[in-house]
Amino acid sequence: MRMISVRLSKKKGLLFLAILLLVVGLIFVMAFLDGAWKDPGGKNEQRVSFLRSCGWEVEPEPVETREIQIPETFSQVYKNYAQLNEKAGFHLEAVAGKKCMQYVYKVKNYDGRNDVYAHLLVCDGRISGGDLSTAALNGFMVPLRILAEKN
Repeated sequence: MRMISVRLSKKKGLLFLAILLLVVGLIFVMAFLDGAWKDPGGKNEQRVSFLRSCGWEVEPEPVETREIQIPETFSQVYKNYAQLNEKAGFHLEAVAGKKCMQYVYKVKNYDGRNDVYAHLLVCDGRISGGDLSTAALNGFMVPLRILAEKN
């Protein structure tokens, strides 16, 4: 086996190292802007804090916790749910096929109603979607928050 040897001058070596660091830095910035570290949800206090930042006061502990499987291919129902989540800035397609945790919190300040729950989907330790809803006869399902429209 022949070894290939490359000799770089000190100046070229430093330039190579600077370019490498720049590329790695750009990857981290792009991941950050894409939301890789956005909305952490691995801990209960992070989830409750997120809901408060959306304007919702909730009971301090979830009333239900369960593991769910996000389908690989979305049915029309899931496509509708994904559209609802897009209004809140979430992209369920990014977690298609993954197992996630669903945390359900009782909401205490939704228009005087006591039957409203916040559902949070947490995948890979970050909040990846959810909704506010009620199972009442005159029930509803709305986004956790509405983000301003981009021009």
